[in-house]
Amino acid sequence: LTKSPVILFMEPHCIVNRFWLEPLLDRLHGAPKLIVVPVIDALPEQTPDRYEYVESTCGGFGWNLEFNWMGTALERNFSYHSPDPFPMPCLSGGILAMWRDWWKESGEYDDQMTEWGSEHIEMSLRTWRCGGSVEAVPCSRVGHMFRKQRPYIFHGEAANRNKKRLISVWLDSYKDKVYKAQPGLSDASGLGDISARLALRERLQCKSMDWYVKNVYPELAKT
Repeated sequence: LTKSPVILFMEPHCIVNRFWLEPLLDRLHGAPKLIVVPVIDALPEQTPDRYEYVESTCGGFGWNLEFNWMGTALERNFSYHSPDPFPMPCLSGGILAMWRDWWKESGEYDDQMTEWGSEHIEMSLRTWRCGGSVEAVPCSRVGHMFRKQRPYIFHGEAANRNKKRLISVWLDSYKDKVYKAQPGLSDASGLGDISARLALRERLQCKSMDWYVKNVYPELAKT
């Protein structure tokens, strides 16, 4: 394993732009509990040699616990000036950089989540509520291929297990909003042992979901 003090996660269906790494490292300097992400540009599936720049957009999610691009940085904050870094309520996936010490202290990934899904929402909630923050850095750009359909088999039961773990550890009283959006998730069977994640939340003295909605992602309350 690498011993670098900074660790970086990257997805395979991406192309990094010129000088994409330096702005991320610069932003991390002096911010030990920060996660940074590049702006995710588009690689068309049929013409991946094209690179399409996009606006600086914020990541969010709905009560169905599915990620969405919920608005541009300027739409969220009319005083925003590009290319300043801006807060991200939710990570879009597995493209991010952070200090190794914070990665370990904050609980890494939930190793009882399986296959695919919800790990980025879980990490976002945990980071914001347990003393950290997440920012996008527009001077860093990475192209990502957005496919019309997954090129692999997707197991819905695995995705639901991950959502149930996320709900039981992090959603607090807001879990009823999720159950309204996805009634099938109200059955807690199959989520596995969450005692270690609850103990982590207690050890880090994490804030409530209500705090997150009011202070990080107020748009979520309006959905």
